[in-house]
Amino acid sequence: MVRPRILRATVDGECDGLATLFVGEIDSLRGSRPVLALHRRSGVRSIVVLTLCVAVLAVVFVRQLPENEADARSHASRPQEIESVALDGYALPIAELRAALSTRAGDLLDTAKLQADRTELREALVRRGYLSARVDPAQVLFDADGGAFVTFAITQGPLFHVRNVEVVGATERDAGVVTIAKGEVVRTDRLENARDAMAERLVSRGKRSSVDVKLAPDEAAAAVDIVLAAKP
Repeated sequence: MVRPRILRATVDGECDGLATLFVGEIDSLRGSRPVLALHRRSGVRSIVVLTLCVAVLAVVFVRQLPENEADARSHASRPQEIESVALDGYALPIAELRAALSTRAGDLLDTAKLQADRTELREALVRRGYLSARVDPAQVLFDADGGAFVTFAITQGPLFHVRNVEVVGATERDAGVVTIAKGEVVRTDRLENARDAMAERLVSRGKRSSVDVKLAPDEAAAAVDIVLAAKP
């Protein structure tokens, strides 16, 4: 039975110690005469030393390869792969805007998706009350391997507030309490809630009407006049 005994050896010229890596006897195959005696056969010993040194060097070389070398090769094989998507602007609601994006790092560049993302970014800001928000077309830069770096330049503008609320097409009694107040931020969810509340109030009073919300923004004053219009 061969019983290996591992000895210390380093790559820096100490591969000689690997020559005695395996010392054993195989009596069951050739009687009592040792079959393998590496320490007595210099020619075989040299071959073993050389082979083990090459193996050790190969292992060390592979372990020391830069981790990003494989990434570089993969990028080179996929030109126009998106490396990052940046949002460039002041005091932006980054989390909400990123949730609106369909383009992600790792995707291949898609002009139609970038245009759709531009629209979604602006609508996300409008829903928060930034009615004059502007989102520029996506800027795309490429690195040496063809990787794409996407940037959306965003100007969110001022926050708009309610200046006046008017109800038309229904009496004050039928319309009930309007849930939008002067001075509050013009948010899409608040406008929808006010519209739905008024429509339900009208139905409960036997007035089967739908309600539209009309906005008249004043960009110079960052204010909005709102009309809730009931229609039969």
